[in-house]
Amino acid sequence: MPRKYTETEKESIRQALRREGGECLRLYGVKRTTVDELVRRVGIPKGTFYLFYEHKEALFLDMLTSFMDSLEGLYLSRLQELDENHIVTSLTDIFLTILWEFYTKGLHRFLDGVELELVYRKYGEDGRKALRDSFHPILRSLFSYFSIEDEEDIEAFSSGYEALFYLLLDIDKLEDKEKTLRFLIRGLVLQMVE
Repeated sequence: MPRKYTETEKESIRQALRREGGECLRLYGVKRTTVDELVRRVGIPKGTFYLFYEHKEALFLDMLTSFMDSLEGLYLSRLQELDENHIVTSLTDIFLTILWEFYTKGLHRFLDGVELELVYRKYGEDGRKALRDSFHPILRSLFSYFSIEDEEDIEAFSSGYEALFYLLLDIDKLEDKEKTLRFLIRGLVLQMVE
């Protein structure tokens, strides 16, 4: 008979699975990550994993959707700290935080298409469409905070920022990852606020 967990224990296990799932995703990708590796890292029985997720792809999709859901809260909390005397630096920090979170959680692996396809095979077109449509509204919401309404400017910045996410696929080849990202984001921000 499976052990019963309190709500606090369930949340703790779910967070640990997401954390270790991110590390496995970053190191191994979807295909080479196994449920055995995940439960070993978290220190739970294999059967417990299946109380939370039907398969490893469900964990990875949960991680991705949770990240997308947290983005708005992440940048809104950072906007509260915005230093209007140093707007370019503050905005650069916000966009860098979002990008770096995406990288450290291993979610950049999905950008190569192959990894994400492994997850989509379990979910079909509905999952694909939901994730594809979730990112641009977040950027639009952020731009509206700064009263940036020019569609061309929004599209140009969105495309430039999205391109930086694809840079994460090969970022390990760079000597100073964070410094490089900060420099590129700052250039985008400077163009946005000019």
